[in-house]
Amino acid sequence: AMTLLFMLFLAGSSFRFFLVLIVMALLFFVFFVMTAEHRILRIRSWWSQAQDTVLAIFPDSIASSLRVESFEEPYQIGHSLNAINNGGIFGVGLGNGTFKLGFLSEIHTDFVLAGISEEFGFLGILLVTLLFMWMIKRIFTIANRAPKSVYFLFSVGVALLLSFAFLINAYGISGLTPIKGISVPFLSYGGSAMLAAAIGVGMVLMISKTLKDER
Repeated sequence: AMTLLFMLFLAGSSFRFFLVLIVMALLFFVFFVMTAEHRILRIRSWWSQAQDTVLAIFPDSIASSLRVESFEEPYQIGHSLNAINNGGIFGVGLGNGTFKLGFLSEIHTDFVLAGISEEFGFLGILLVTLLFMWMIKRIFTIANRAPKSVYFLFSVGVALLLSFAFLINAYGISGLTPIKGISVPFLSYGGSAMLAAAIGVGMVLMISKTLKDER
């Protein structure tokens, strides 16, 4: 949804139309959360852990009205943070991670970044992030050079999809946002997600090849 909104804006839609779509998206989000008890509990559980940090910038009169009762830290998030902390700067070494041995049940899918952080440390996850940022930068560069608007919008759409997936997953495993179950492109286990990401980047490379041929 966020990717679609940005693409509509870049395609030349009016700013008023863009704002209307954002408001509608927020209303739908609130509706779907409020109509499912498990979604409400997930949001409340996340907020109970994040509220002290967020509400510190607000006056006490406002902060007190936004506070909720404390929930036990979600099982997966707790072990994810412990895995990241256990990795330290340099990590425990390839294959030496302990939290994948039953503590983080989805370490090969949703929590793959936590597994990388534990085994390769801060430097390892920093390298992964820099490589991912370099790939996104290259896609945006190709989009900027595209002679046709359809090529530009497609390339930007692929870059935004990959970026949002990476950020949402990274924020989720660190407890900054609720877990969404979105895989990390090219890292998380899963055939359909891997295939979709590969096709998207492959088509961007075809656009890049077209640009070289036109020179």
